[in-house]
Amino acid sequence: MTAKFFRLSAPLLVFGVLLSIGAGVCRAQYDQGMPQPPPSAPQQNAPSKGAPAAPKLNKAEEDAYKAVSARTTAPAAQIQQGEDFVKKFPDSHYLPSVYGILTTAYFGTGDVDKMFVAGTKALELYPDNVDVLSLLAMAMPRRIKATTPDGAQQLVKAEEYARHAIELIPNLPKPPDVDDATFEKAKNEKLSMAHSGLGLIDTNHQKWDDARTELMLAVQLASNPDPVDYYLLGNADVQGSYYNDAVTAYAKCAASGPLAPTCKARGDSAQHDAATKLGR
Repeated sequence: MTAKFFRLSAPLLVFGVLLSIGAGVCRAQYDQGMPQPPPSAPQQNAPSKGAPAAPKLNKAEEDAYKAVSARTTAPAAQIQQGEDFVKKFPDSHYLPSVYGILTTAYFGTGDVDKMFVAGTKALELYPDNVDVLSLLAMAMPRRIKATTPDGAQQLVKAEEYARHAIELIPNLPKPPDVDDATFEKAKNEKLSMAHSGLGLIDTNHQKWDDARTELMLAVQLASNPDPVDYYLLGNADVQGSYYNDAVTAYAKCAASGPLAPTCKARGDSAQHDAATKLGR
């Protein structure tokens, strides 16, 4: 799978991901402690007798973090604020959250290289960041080419990210200022990305039935399914002799986007196979 499929699908995924609640899920994870924040975070509880006093809050740092993490801030502005935060407060306990926000923001502006840099740093600091886990799980397999030197290792890592995200997402804490429907939509968008990544990994390994299962979940969970997932699902359907299902998947892929001509042609071929071959 070449990088062009990542570029084609990015605007559609930005619509589904960023318009849901942006980085709010990760902020709820981090701020409410489910899972627990990184152990390096300073404790604000009163010290026990004889213990050193807890670090005082830095108002400038707190204000800067609030600005970076505001959900209404545009991605380009978040990037500027986030990078400034990293430079000004290199030892801040908010860095795991800020790098997570930067990952999503760079994705929103289409800067894939910086998205991977920020995402890698975010997970080094806080491995349970579901925003980053689900995003990289989807993006990494789409970026790998046949000539990628460490492609096999990247697929293994992407699968680990996807499965860890799927394990964590059902237990995420809901931000107090987000309603139930919006929260469920946000979780489903992230699950969709994780299953999309697994579907492409299974496709690369020619595990067609597994790919169908993952990609069907990807399109079912997304509020605005990615045409690339329908394209991949159609391919898996054909390989598994599910020709009628392939026709349906290709038709949805052909409804819009740069892949439409390819999906139209493959849909016509699948329609012919459905009429001439023994399918499931």
